[in-house]
Amino acid sequence: MTRSQAFALVLGLSAANGIFSPYLDLVLALSPVWLPTWLPESAGLLFYASSMLTATTTLLVSGIPAALAERFVHGLRGSVSAMAIWALAAFVLTLPGLARLFFLVAH
Repeated sequence: MTRSQAFALVLGLSAANGIFSPYLDLVLALSPVWLPTWLPESAGLLFYASSMLTATTTLLVSGIPAALAERFVHGLRGSVSAMAIWALAAFVLTLPGLARLFFLVAH
C-alpha cells in the first residue's frame, strides 16, 4: 500500500464516520452552539455541516497517534507505517459508525 492509498483510506473512513457516526446526533443537537445564525435554516444544510464537522474531527483526531509515533519512533517519519497507524486509528474511530450502518442495513 502506498502513502496515497493509505491517505485515501483515511479520508474514506473519515467520510463514512461523518455520515454514520452515532455522535452525529450529539453534533446535530449542539448545532445552535457552532452553526452561524446567518446560515439558512435547512435540514439538509444542518445535516451536511454536522457530517462535515464529524468527519473533520475524525480526520484530525485519528492523526494524533500517527503524529506521536512519527515524533518518538526513530525512522518512522514519512513512511507508509505512519500512514498505516493513521488508517488504523481512523478505523477504530469509525467502528461505532460502521456498527450503526450494519444495524441499519440489517433491519
